[in-house]
Amino acid sequence: MTQTAPRGGDLEAQLFDLAPTSLWLQDLGALKAHLDAARDAGMADLRDWLRDPGHLLDCQRLIRIVRVNRHTLATYEARDEAELFAHIPAIFHDPEAVALVEVLCQLWAGATQARLVTQNRTVGGRVIDVSYAGQLLPGHEADWARFLISIEDITPREEQRRQEEARLEALSLTDHLTGLINRAGLDAEIDRIERERAVPASVIVADLNRLKAINDLQGHDAGDAAIRRFADLLAQAVPPPARPARIGGDEFVVLLPGTGPEAAAALVQRILAAIDAADASVEAPLGASIDALGPSPLSAALGCETWTGSEPIRDAIARADARMYEAKRRHHAASEARDALWTAPVPSVLPPRHH
Repeated sequence: MTQTAPRGGDLEAQLFDLAPTSLWLQDLGALKAHLDAARDAGMADLRDWLRDPGHLLDCQRLIRIVRVNRHTLATYEARDEAELFAHIPAIFHDPEAVALVEVLCQLWAGATQARLVTQNRTVGGRVIDVSYAGQLLPGHEADWARFLISIEDITPREEQRRQEEARLEALSLTDHLTGLINRAGLDAEIDRIERERAVPASVIVADLNRLKAINDLQGHDAGDAAIRRFADLLAQAVPPPARPARIGGDEFVVLLPGTGPEAAAALVQRILAAIDAADASVEAPLGASIDALGPSPLSAALGCETWTGSEPIRDAIARADARMYEAKRRHHAASEARDALWTAPVPSVLPPRHH
């Protein structure tokens, strides 16, 4: 990309120079002639032809900057044109020149205008978002000898858009009751771990016990409170960057990338110990009914499995889920035996009757 000295003195030049937006006047005539020659030599698809780094570099070298205005210097934080022109490669740094390729393809297809949003850099290296609008000036539609570009710095607007998109994405991946990631968030984590091959990776599946009884006897607010307490416990027990997920009802899944079976089993024991510690603070007097209690004691069944990369992670999750149900059956069997012990009739010892 080369440049010539800007003209001055006439009204047109003054209006150009004082315009309240960044303006660039380019001469693409030599570039157009080069593309015409390539077409005559057999080039059928410009976009495909420009994938050749040599072809792309040749096109970049044939772009001539005729002039820029004052606002361009301010936009790119350059002291003068010499400094701006010296930093042209850095300002438009993009190894694949995506924006340039798009503009050339639009013009080559017969358009006289080209618009896009892209990123440039200032002389100091700061990345800016810019709205780019290019126009072939009247009389130069065929030779491309005068191409006027208007560039607007839209960085604040784009940053706000990205922040809003990130916020909405986070909301879409977050369970509103617990603040944990939801099923969609878990699916994204599964895809990421499989893509990065973060083996071994372990998975813990957890399910609260007695939630239906809590809902039936104390109401759904109490059930929701139990779910939130267990979610908080998981969030505190699980080491980052792993993130627990609530996938529905009282079901939870924890993915542990880079974690083998021993470390995962140890984490299961820490979670169970944390449940016991939490229960100690809400232990009910013997014989008290569940509807007479405040916060209900927590109880959960957990299952654990490890993924080694030889199968889909969901297969390991299914095995962990089966182990969790085994633990749940053992819990229910123990609860029924305990209940039978406490409710068994005690024979009365009656004094002998006297006749």
